[in-house]
Amino acid sequence: MAGTYGHEVKHLANSKGIYALSWGNLLQKLPKTHCLATGYSCRSQVKRIENEAIKHPLQALLEIFK
Repeated sequence: MAGTYGHEVKHLANSKGIYALSWGNLLQKLPKTHCLATGYSCRSQVKRIENEAIKHPLQALLEIFK
């Protein structure tokens, strides 16, 4: 099974660079408990690079209604 681009070892440095250019710097300024991402790849990239989890918006809504 083929992995996604950002999860492949040979693309790790480039993936981290793209992350830093796009939204990595913004996330470092915010509490991760207030950050949401709809995409699995985005959430897993934050987990891999920042070692912190962010939620899918539906997970956040579910917590509100519980």
